[in-house]
Amino acid sequence: MIVQPTDIAIFLVSFAACVYCFVLSKRLKALQNTKDGLGATITALSTSIATMSATTQDTRVRVESMATRLAHLIAEADKTCQKLETIIASVDKARANATDEVQAAQMDLYMMMRTALDQSNERINEMTGVMRQMRVMTEEVSRSLEPAGTAGTARPRRA
Repeated sequence: MIVQPTDIAIFLVSFAACVYCFVLSKRLKALQNTKDGLGATITALSTSIATMSATTQDTRVRVESMATRLAHLIAEADKTCQKLETIIASVDKARANATDEVQAAQMDLYMMMRTALDQSNERINEMTGVMRQMRVMTEEVSRSLEPAGTAGTARPRRA
């Protein structure tokens, strides 16, 4: 039997194909590894998604609670404004009658207005704080919902 050059070429190509298949087999096994390969990445992403979903639900509940509180504070502020309007109208009427009793009543009304104004100021400060908290929470949710490609990492933030 005579070995021809084409037989040697076929043998070498077959050997190269076998080596290539062996390398591909090793790489495929490495990808399927659940400790370091693609399986681990998929597991980490699944965990991140579950955590993000829980965080989003928690944030939604907190925002609803804050919105209810804010509505209550706004209603109280409206009532305080109505009281102030009534007091101002009373003061205007009292100014028309410039007697000593009226001046004493004006002083009482002034003190009541001052008290109501201070309370209104406190409510406004509290509403401002609630709005800031809502803004911070909204920004946190926005950052946590960014796609993995723009955030730089696929790991969730932990509080």
